[in-house]
Amino acid sequence: MKKIGLLVGALLIFSQSYGTTLDELIVQLEQNGYSSKYRVLEQKQLSIDDKKIDRIDRDGIDIKGSSESISDSDGESSTGSISASYDFFKYESKYNDDEQLFGLEKNLKDIFYGERKYNRNLFTIDEIIRLNFEDDRMEEETLSLIDTYETLMDARLELKLKKNLLPSLEADAVELERGFNIGQSSKLDYKYSKMRLGNLNNDIDQLSLDLIQIEKTFETVFNLKIDSEIKYTKLEELYGEDINNIGDRSLENIDLSIDKVEEDKKYSAYDTKWPDLYAGTFYDVQNDEWSVRFSINKTLFEYDDTTATYEVDKERLQMEKEKLEKNIENQKNEYFNEYNSLVKEITNLKLKEEVDEMSYNIYKLNYEQGNETYINYIEKYEEYITSSIELEIKENELTAFIYEMKYRR
Repeated sequence: MKKIGLLVGALLIFSQSYGTTLDELIVQLEQNGYSSKYRVLEQKQLSIDDKKIDRIDRDGIDIKGSSESISDSDGESSTGSISASYDFFKYESKYNDDEQLFGLEKNLKDIFYGERKYNRNLFTIDEIIRLNFEDDRMEEETLSLIDTYETLMDARLELKLKKNLLPSLEADAVELERGFNIGQSSKLDYKYSKMRLGNLNNDIDQLSLDLIQIEKTFETVFNLKIDSEIKYTKLEELYGEDINNIGDRSLENIDLSIDKVEEDKKYSAYDTKWPDLYAGTFYDVQNDEWSVRFSINKTLFEYDDTTATYEVDKERLQMEKEKLEKNIENQKNEYFNEYNSLVKEITNLKLKEEVDEMSYNIYKLNYEQGNETYINYIEKYEEYITSSIELEIKENELTAFIYEMKYRR
């Protein structure tokens, strides 16, 4: 019976008995988790896209050909042509005239701001956005890991406590049964001890099953293996820098979206304003001579609705950024408020635990002196244990919250 009071000390050392920390698991997640693998795949795809942009106008040889047969009173005749181009290198042939031209031709507009430069600028922006998306995925996985880790520690705490309580309740049941058989204990106390022992065994069985499932989650959901013993380092203080970085990635993404629209607008305005001006020089194989060729293509007096639309899109994004900044500031204030609320709850639970411990000790003394029933004594003890568990769980919740703030962006 007296062993029961010694079990509370197990609560104080429980969180210091494990070998792997949450920080180490997060490092493992960043190296081996599914999100890290997705990020590697995205980087491979970005490398492919990067090479594709570098090969604009140089990605293979473009070949075009045509032929036509004509049948009339003069007989049959045929005409045809074939051309090939690789970047600014050109070849043209008209086989009915035996004409062959080799030369160079370039759209002069592309020299200053062509499709390759435009796509390169867009890719530079889009690359960061896409990697930020992978970082968002990693963040969500990390926050989920923190939540699962908190659930694991809460379950292990409760299971450890109840396993440590089992020997005392078993001894109580034996003692009260013997006392009931010789008329020294009431039937109610005896039956109550058997009920509590049965309930405790059921709780232990279910908690053990729950714990197995929670531990499996680390492997099935996060691709991690955890040690059977885990050290849970409690955090109590939230620092300003932990929250000040929240929202940085979202703001960066909207700034990048604005840059992207600005690039679209710039290219559209340039493309609309300036004509396509092709200049080339060709060697005529048949005539053994060089020729120069110019061509121009321009639509006059065209309304540039595309550039105007990009300007509207830019203004819309700037408005969204202003709204986002306010929402982020409000979210930070809510997080600070939640932190302060958790700290106050812990303070209240510490006071409640002290009061419940004092009340339990009074009932314990009265029971040992024969002035209190077993049921009342055990109920006070359970209130004390419940208060201790609630305090530990709330402290675990605070630790998980602080970790969440550290990794939320």
